Amino acid sequence: MTPRQRGQALPIGLLLVLAVAATALFLFNSGQLVQEKLRLTNTADAVAYSAGVFEARILNYDAYANRAIVANQAAIGQAVAVASWARYMGTSAATIGPYMHLIPGVGTALARAMERFEDIMDTLTPALAVTVANHDAAIQALALSQQLMHGPGDSLALAGRLVLMRRIAQENDPQAVVDPIPLTDDFLGFTRNYASRAERQRMGRLVNDDREAFLRTRNWNFGVVVLCHGIELRKRGSTELIGLVDGWKSMDTFSAHHHGIRRWRCRRSERPIGYGTAASADSLADRAYDYAGSRPTNPRASRQADSPSGMGWGFPASTLGGGAVPTFRELSDRALAADSPRTRLSIRVTKPGSTQRFSGGTSSVKPTGRLQLFDGAMLAGTSAAISSVEVFFERPDTGNPRHPGRIERGSLFNPYWQARLAPVSAAERAQAQLRQGSVQLP
Repeated sequence: MTPRQRGQALPIGLLLVLAVAATALFLFNSGQLVQEKLRLTNTADAVAYSAGVFEARILNYDAYANRAIVANQAAIGQAVAVASWARYMGTSAATIGPYMHLIPGVGTALARAMERFEDIMDTLTPALAVTVANHDAAIQALALSQQLMHGPGDSLALAGRLVLMRRIAQENDPQAVVDPIPLTDDFLGFTRNYASRAERQRMGRLVNDDREAFLRTRNWNFGVVVLCHGIELRKRGSTELIGLVDGWKSMDTFSAHHHGIRRWRCRRSERPIGYGTAASADSLADRAYDYAGSRPTNPRASRQADSPSGMGWGFPASTLGGGAVPTFRELSDRALAADSPRTRLSIRVTKPGSTQRFSGGTSSVKPTGRLQLFDGAMLAGTSAAISSVEVFFERPDTGNPRHPGRIERGSLFNPYWQARLAPVSAAERAQAQLRQGSVQLP
């Protein structure tokens, strides 16, 4: 090497040092940005999934509340039925009791037993009235809790969801910010109040169809009639949900029917023995109900049972809602029309570049001079991540080989709502890019 050649490698070395520094800075920035992006993506997934679980819990609560309302309605029907039956047994004892004295030997004891039985029935009826009032209060509380859960126009539910999303974002990344307006939000309008008479009959039909045998009919006959001669005992009674929404009324009648020929014709006369009725509210429009044939078969006993001043009138109980089916929450018409009703939510989470750990953010590594050319800049100085979640209805036993083909459509009468992350659609991605101020997210 000649003296003139000494020092010529220095410029090349300086260029190599600059290239190595730029490469190291690029690798550093790339690693930090990937880490920040993964953290922001995980935050977005956590926020979206938590919001989906929040929605599913609201829907499941509505379903539990509706099932509890149905159960309390059935309990009111049972209490009204037992009260009517108790009054019928009491009036029957009062009618039969005086004739027990005619039985030699044990007549007096039987008459006293009948009087005692009548007293027991008179004591039972007020207790049943309290039971009806308690169950009606529970129904009103459940219906009110649904309204408080959603608020006017789902305002309280949406506000609670936003608070939850922001809290989850802060717990995962204190600098992350959730857009207050989601990219997609199907929860608004997914459910609605069923308030009108016709709408509330949806629940009323469910309650009415699930009545057990004791509420549907309490009928029996005893006696033989031959050639229009004889005495037949006929018991009739049932418990009805009037108008499917208005309240419960029950009637029980028991009459002796004497058959005989008068004026060359076979005729029947009725002698009421026992009768009773009870209702969860006053003035129920029940003229269209015959109570399992009570009114046409035992008309005299039915009229005595209906008389408010008669011995057969049990109660109406003192209640808040009269045992009526209240306003309740159910899927909207749009959701019910779908084969598989579900709601979708897509959210966008952002984080300012100045708070991120790379050379252009909070990192202590800062490029200077020509190295600034290798420091990538974020569009609008912000990173963003998007995530989607869907809430769907699925029974746990779906696909059970023991019940092939069993399918249940979603509603708010069964608490099988679940949440899962869903792919982000192209339209949602394009909308997020527009919010970013570009056609492509950084």
